Formats: sequence, structure tokens, C-alpha cells
Amino acid sequence: MIDPKLNIGLGEQLTDILRMKIVGGGLENGLKLTETAIASEYGLSRAPVREAFRNLEYEGLLDITKQGAVVKVLTEKEVNEFYNVRYMLESFALSHIPPEARDHIIRFLETSVDRMELALSHKDADEFAAQDIAFHTKPFEVIDHKFIKLFWANIDKLCRAILIVGTRRQFGKGEFEYKRQVVDKHRQIVAALKVGGSEEILAALRNHFHYNSWIDKKEF
Repeated sequence: MIDPKLNIGLGEQLTDILRMKIVGGGLENGLKLTETAIASEYGLSRAPVREAFRNLEYEGLLDITKQGAVVKVLTEKEVNEFYNVRYMLESFALSHIPPEARDHIIRFLETSVDRMELALSHKDADEFAAQDIAFHTKPFEVIDHKFIKLFWANIDKLCRAILIVGTRRQFGKGEFEYKRQVVDKHRQIVAALKVGGSEEILAALRNHFHYNSWIDKKEF
């Protein structure tokens, strides 16, 4: 719920809540949302609601009309396109880690994978997702490229929502062997980073994305 005491704006908090509801299927495609109704539901003024609507329109999750905001659930094609962009950005980040940051990044990623494995043993979907997100986000912190970082920042929160929802669903279905293979794919990426060659790194990342059916092998 909305907490005014948090060090994050009300509009941003509401954006996070509505994003998770849309990605998670809690708000159906085509549903019309009004500023008045959402403001009343969450005990807010209309200003943070308006901000949240604009943020979600930018992410492609709402279509704002004169009558209100219409929910746009991502199609399978759009999700695949989203992961195409993710793959391209992550490929750049992983292959452009500065030499002086490589050892630190490798240690961080190894720890994240260990924690993913521990979360899997405890069947903790949210912790697994948190470590998965940390693994894929960390390289962007050290690369020296303003616009790659900017592009990643623009999709980061939607990426988190999609990954959290997907992980919860997979854990809920008992797809634990599948998630063990996901852990292994992450370890292969770390192993490739230790070798240090960009060709090995990109091959490991492609293998990870292909295994998850996120990108078409014919395209990448």
C-alpha cells in the first residue's frame, strides 16, 4: 500500500503498485481506470494518480484517453520484443565491463547465483527474483556509457515486474527443475566472464536467453 513516510514519491509508489497489477493480471486488458476512482481507492489526491498514469503510458501499460486510462496488458509478441531489447543492452554491458571492475563484478555475480540457489532450496520465489534482478542489473553500474545506462533505466522497473511475476508463477507451478537450469545458465555467464573473452560471454548470455525462450534463435 501507499506509505507517505517512504523516501519515494506517492506517484512513483502508485506506479509500482499498478504496474505489478497489470503485469500480474490483476487488472484485465481494456479495463478503464479513472483518476477519481484510483485516488479514492488509495487515499490520494489526483496529482500522484496522474503521474502514475503518465509513467505507465510511457511503459506501454496504459492508453490515456479523454474518458480515462485504459489498461494494455502486454501481448506475447510485446514481451518477446521487450526481451530482445534486454538482450541487446545486457550484451553490451557484459562485454564492456572495465578491467578494473571485472573481479568485483564476478564476485558479486557469484554471490547472487549462490543466493538464487539458496532461495530455490527454500522455494522462496521473491528472493530468487531479487537475486536474479541483482545479477542482471549490476553490470550497468560499472560500464562507462551514458546512453546505455539511460536506456536500461527506462526499462528497469518494467523488467523487474515481469521477472517477479514470472518467477512467482513458475514457483507456484512447481517448476523447480526448470529454475535449477536457470541457475546453471547464470553460472555459465559467470564462468565466461572469468575467461574474459567477449565471444564466450555473449554465447553464454544467448544460451541463457534462448533457454528461457525470451528471444528467437533465428534473430540473435
